[in-house]
Amino acid sequence: YYYPYYLIFFLNNFDIMKKRLLVMNGQKLVQNDFAGEWKTEKVCKAEGIKPGVYNLYNAIDADQSKDNIGEVIHIDKKENVLYQKNGSQYIKHDLSCFDQIPETGHMMNIKYENNKTSTTEVSNKLIQKIKL
Repeated sequence: YYYPYYLIFFLNNFDIMKKRLLVMNGQKLVQNDFAGEWKTEKVCKAEGIKPGVYNLYNAIDADQSKDNIGEVIHIDKKENVLYQKNGSQYIKHDLSCFDQIPETGHMMNIKYENNKTSTTEVSNKLIQKIKL
């Protein structure tokens, strides 16, 4: 059979969906956009994450040449990704780079060396200084 290129592209990229977090009432809802409608995939405790909508689909890959400072907002073991929020920016990290995965809701400095991470919790004083 002959399939148009756009159909093959669509089918090959079908698993690439928009993902977001909706945090309210102490709960974190992981949602995917399916055909223009947000469907809840998972519900769990918010674990210290502030209420709001977190558009994870806007996340950029971590810059391994610098310190990545921000709040750990979501760990997706299915996709092998840790999401971090720095101001209005979302950063995603490959979980396979972590020897020990930090907990969500904590402000962390994530540094890379030889494709491995080292993590340190960021003090409240530093958080106020950089105004995340």
